[in-house]
Amino acid sequence: MATSNGTPSGNGWAARLRRAVTLSAWHGWQRLDAVLPRPVRFTLATVVGEALYWVLPNKRAAVLANMTYVLGPDASPAAVRRVARRSFRNFAKYLCEFTHLPRWTERDLERLIASATGWEHVVDALSDGKGVIFVTPHFGNWDIAAWYFGQRHTFAAVVEPLQPPELDALVQGWRRAKHINTIPLAGAAREVFRRLKGGGVVGLVVDRPTHAQGSGGAVRFFGEWTRVPTGAARFALRTGAPVVAAGVWRTPQNSYVAFALPPLRFTPSGDARGRDADEARAMQRIMADVEHVIRLHPDQWYMFRRMWPPPRGAWWGVPAPDARSVASVHGQAP
Repeated sequence: MATSNGTPSGNGWAARLRRAVTLSAWHGWQRLDAVLPRPVRFTLATVVGEALYWVLPNKRAAVLANMTYVLGPDASPAAVRRVARRSFRNFAKYLCEFTHLPRWTERDLERLIASATGWEHVVDALSDGKGVIFVTPHFGNWDIAAWYFGQRHTFAAVVEPLQPPELDALVQGWRRAKHINTIPLAGAAREVFRRLKGGGVVGLVVDRPTHAQGSGGAVRFFGEWTRVPTGAARFALRTGAPVVAAGVWRTPQNSYVAFALPPLRFTPSGDARGRDADEARAMQRIMADVEHVIRLHPDQWYMFRRMWPPPRGAWWGVPAPDARSVASVHGQAP
């Protein structure tokens, strides 16, 4: 099928080629994964991650910009580059581990998790009987984290479907086999509310930047304003479910440390006119915990889009929020 100017549409040969290449690459790596020992897989992943840093200039520029904010103004350009390169390598390791997920057993999981801290915070949150909202950035290995926490309490994670659909069906099947239930992002709100009202646990990845679209809510993140979806705050305020930042980070020995931070509890002001302010304050506190998580190991934060808008107030064609009006919503000085 072609468009009116004769170029292939998204359903034409180009889309079919992308689908074929993606599936072939995936199945090819699966065959390698079945025969290569873990150290060799990690060596290959490190090489691939380093190569991607150099051959994907737009992604590289985004990660360098992001790490400049994370490391702060005192970080040298060389330090920013080192952390950005490690982020690419660690993400390749994450993908390597992800493709091995169906071959691991529960005994393997016990060996993978070197230690765990903070489970008492999850127990505390569950004791409210209002459900729990796990939040995490794109950090560490969220599938290992979901598998680990899913062994202890059934929960569902909101996920963006993968393309092509055949790959998505395969991956979601792997996750379900590891006690990781999933909720498709499109139309997820109803299912999230249903699970929370039933006392269930829901996982959300909350660091998706939305400033380019001018959507979401404004938050101060690593000292600068950006926009993120506010679903976690909205769900917490409407259901009373505590919010727990949790996940895993990779050790130098390629094992993992699982963690959970103390729960955040939010109470609506009761004023319908203050609903937006309630949501803004709640989301700001949630992102403060997310910032704490990323500061632990910034090279394990995988954000390949610009988390913050460009400087000088140019929000990629979207008017930047007035600093005083946003700060007043959060009860902070601009």
